[in-house]
Amino acid sequence: MNGLDKLLKPKSITVIGASDNPNRAGNVIIRNLLAGSFHGPIMPVTPKYDAVAGVLAYPTIDSLPRIPDLAVLCTNAHRNADIIEQLGKKGVK
Repeated sequence: MNGLDKLLKPKSITVIGASDNPNRAGNVIIRNLLAGSFHGPIMPVTPKYDAVAGVLAYPTIDSLPRIPDLAVLCTNAHRNADIIEQLGKKGVK
């Protein structure tokens, strides 16, 4: 596995800021992953919902059951620095 495989060929993906609202990026990303050829774990992170698009959601980054290969941030930009720090503490590269 080369250094870019986790970015270009992730085996697990978390979507931070996942939403049950079909007009929000956090919902569109999950639906596209489900409809596409990605077959690994999809882990939505949102404190608002128990599931997004039928996928079990987690309330926090720390509550994720595994370290995702790729994190997609669908949040307000002002939160990104804190989210990236939390992802680093979780072990996301």
